[in-house]
Amino acid sequence: MPYWHSYYGNSLWWYWQNKQCLGDYCVFHKMSALQTVVRVIFHIILLGPLIRYVDIIRYGVKMKREVKHVEMGHNHAAVLRRTPKGEVHAVLQMIISRDTAMLDMMHSFLQDAPQLIFQIFLLYRSPGIITGKEDATVLTTTVQIWKILLGVFAMSWSLVSYQDELRRSVPDKQQLSCCATTTCLLWRASMLASRIITIGSFSAILHPNQDPRSVYLLRWTDSQGNIVIAYPIVTVCVLAAHWLIMTAWIYAQKTTFCAQGDNSTHPVLEFLYNCVIGFVHVFCYINVKDTPSRKRMVFFYAFCLIENSAMIAIWYVQMVVYPESIRVVIVFTVEVLWVIGVCSVIGYYAFLHPDHTSIIHQSNSASWRQ
Repeated sequence: MPYWHSYYGNSLWWYWQNKQCLGDYCVFHKMSALQTVVRVIFHIILLGPLIRYVDIIRYGVKMKREVKHVEMGHNHAAVLRRTPKGEVHAVLQMIISRDTAMLDMMHSFLQDAPQLIFQIFLLYRSPGIITGKEDATVLTTTVQIWKILLGVFAMSWSLVSYQDELRRSVPDKQQLSCCATTTCLLWRASMLASRIITIGSFSAILHPNQDPRSVYLLRWTDSQGNIVIAYPIVTVCVLAAHWLIMTAWIYAQKTTFCAQGDNSTHPVLEFLYNCVIGFVHVFCYINVKDTPSRKRMVFFYAFCLIENSAMIAIWYVQMVVYPESIRVVIVFTVEVLWVIGVCSVIGYYAFLHPDHTSIIHQSNSASWRQ
């Protein structure tokens, strides 16, 4: 059900919204009744991403076909230009690509991020999986870590793809270069890995005399009759508080994501959008407004650094069931990944951002943008 609501429900809704506000630049407007029904059916059978990628390819092919030679200048040199119909197909492809990138990004955080945290949690709670004792094997540990790394990469790529498609949808925005894309990917992957390792480690803290296999034991009574709350519940409370703060912060920025072409607003839809983006901000920062963002980024990363440091410090002190060498390596990894992420974001905005020259010239006015 979360997967349906996060991707397929929004995907169909955005198709319909495009039909209402984009007119000729609407996907449904260009389809027959049969084609519309096919897209609805594909979403119902959970193949919405596939049909969206088919639409991207289809309109891309049509865009490339709708060209003709136009005489330009005094020499009457023939230049290839898109026809009006080709321009419509280009806009359609751009809209579908942008919406698909955002849907993929939202899905990654609503479904993949919690699963990665749970995988790290299970790595700790399965006896011997890290220490190499009992029945755990090197292959098991390697496969689990490899799956986590792939998940972090997929989430990071969804963020970079969304940023690139968002820039492509704005006429005066330049595309990211290969170096800029690589740096953005390193920035996102480092920050996400640090954040996910911290949350997963904190949730797996064991109380003294607690059986590591008690994955589903969330509370119990100790020998003195005191009720003890397990760290998974504490983690949920911390993340819920973080989500509420981020949602309120984003709401205070007065986003206009759900505004229509006639400047009409939808307060309920905008609030739901803020809630979803607030959940994304539990793990990473994205710029929700095309306005100077340096102060917002500094606030977010400072807030997360304090939270991460506190959580991993508590984990280091409490997780005495693991050797000190392993705990030191985990803490070092978390902090180093965070430093790599900070260096990457500074390098990106200082040297590789398409507008880095104006950013440097206007540094006093804090003009960092996506």
